[in-house]
Amino acid sequence: MKFNYRNKLATSALLLRTKLLSIVLLSAILTMPVQANTPEQSEEYTIGVMVKALDNAIKQPSKNSLELIRHYGTDSRYYVMIRGWLVQELQGVNSQLAAYKSDDEFKARLQAKSDFLSQAIRRIDLE
Repeated sequence: MKFNYRNKLATSALLLRTKLLSIVLLSAILTMPVQANTPEQSEEYTIGVMVKALDNAIKQPSKNSLELIRHYGTDSRYYVMIRGWLVQELQGVNSQLAAYKSDDEFKARLQAKSDFLSQAIRRIDLE
């Protein structure tokens, strides 16, 4: 049997082309999930940003905080979670208020926070 270099080269070129195509397709497939789940596009990232914003709004009561809570709390996807969070925070503050006997600055801050949380709950309930 005679060895044919032309067939050998054609077979090698075809094999090389197939391997390159496989590598390109594999790399494209492996990078797809990374491209699809960039932090700016993922729903999990958006929810995380919302939770951090709400946490800051609850910790630092203000008119802007009320608006932020109203904005997120009136979204039907998150209403139950946010309202439950506010109710739990309010119960904790009210429990501290009930246990605290002396009238001083700390009790006044607790009362202000209780009023703020009650107002935030009313805001999202009325919308």
